Amino acid sequence: MKYKLVAFDMDGTLITWNSCWGAIHRYFGVEAMAARNFEAYRRMEIDYAEFMRRDIGLWKPRPHISLIDKILSNFEFAHNVQEVVGEIRRRGYFTSIITAGIDLLAQRVGKKLGIDIVVANGLAVDDKGYLTGEGILRVDPSLKHEILEKIAKELNLTLAECVAVGDSRYDVNFIRSAGLGVAVGGDEELAKAADMVIQDFKNFPQLLLYL
Repeated sequence: MKYKLVAFDMDGTLITWNSCWGAIHRYFGVEAMAARNFEAYRRMEIDYAEFMRRDIGLWKPRPHISLIDKILSNFEFAHNVQEVVGEIRRRGYFTSIITAGIDLLAQRVGKKLGIDIVVANGLAVDDKGYLTGEGILRVDPSLKHEILEKIAKELNLTLAECVAVGDSRYDVNFIRSAGLGVAVGGDEELAKAADMVIQDFKNFPQLLLYL
């Protein structure tokens, strides 16, 4: 096989939510304030750790982790994702999720899909399970390619043997670093960096011809 690992972004790629962080913001009614935080991050006025800290700080009163887990349990898979990932696994490829989303959801998605390796950001909690206000940074959205390289090394693979699948401009370096980069959806910047563009997973069987 030319390719041996298929690595997926999660939000907007494997699931219908563009942002699982956004799903929590909607629950607490803080979308406008969260948008200002994102704009500060986009302008590089703050780093991603501070961005997470500010976002988590919007969720008041300070929630228990079980509430966050309940909110995130309402996700839906993107169309045909389960079938396509199942086919990839049956063909013997390693699979991974690399996401700047929240690990509670990423682990749930990964378990349902049978994903081999899941890397996502976390939420720090106190000894009673309430959020402390701090995030656990594992994946900077612009540096997913570094995580992909680390996973490839752990599996004794080269990046040329990897497929990266994402949906946003923050996935540009991610898909460029892989032997085959796949853009899902209509992001023009990502499409320019991709080897293949599909509008959704109903067209993903086209990709399977390359694997």
